[in-house]
Amino acid sequence: MKKILTLMAVVLLVSGCAPTPYWTLTDEQNHVVKSTSFQMDVPKGWVRTTEPVTWERVDIDGEPRTLLLESMGVTKDGVGIHAVSVTRRYPDTAFPTIKKKSKADMLPPEAADLYVSELRKRSGLERLTVLSNKPAKVADKQGFELLMQFKNDDGLRIQILTYGFVDKTGFYTLSYRAPYLYFYERDYASFKKLVASFKQLPGAFEPPPEIPGWAKLFT
Repeated sequence: MKKILTLMAVVLLVSGCAPTPYWTLTDEQNHVVKSTSFQMDVPKGWVRTTEPVTWERVDIDGEPRTLLLESMGVTKDGVGIHAVSVTRRYPDTAFPTIKKKSKADMLPPEAADLYVSELRKRSGLERLTVLSNKPAKVADKQGFELLMQFKNDDGLRIQILTYGFVDKTGFYTLSYRAPYLYFYERDYASFKKLVASFKQLPGAFEPPPEIPGWAKLFT
């Protein structure tokens, strides 16, 4: 990803355009973040991605593929310490590495189980432990609340709290990851406020965009 961003910056500079900063500091004027499909209130003084990520490269059975999605990132101290990610995946590619789709009538526990399987396979988190999986409401939708934990290669215990729901427009997740000691509890309340502020926008019901031709070049 670092190489891709560098290449994009070079292209913009050559064409005479200034590259858009990847991160934006939030304040009183710009703490309400709007993407095409959703909006949320980001804590003031935190940073968030300036624009949503609209595609990703996913390795499926050893073959890289370009998939559409919509994702915004948020952090206070840097993603190496803790990170919030809010993501919408389209129905046909909701769980790509396990080759499962999302359906509007999918029950929250089923969506949660598929999400855990996808997370384990995609991220290599075989040691991921599910501490709890219970019903929750997100933007007035019936969804789930997953609390998970794993130890990284240095033995540091990382906790992940994810809220999610499924409707006809896709699979949505709001995920908070931080070291269990100190950082997780410190910003837990701020993340809960972000989840409470999450709203789905009319753009979520528009047809999916086309994958950019240049994005397909990164295989």
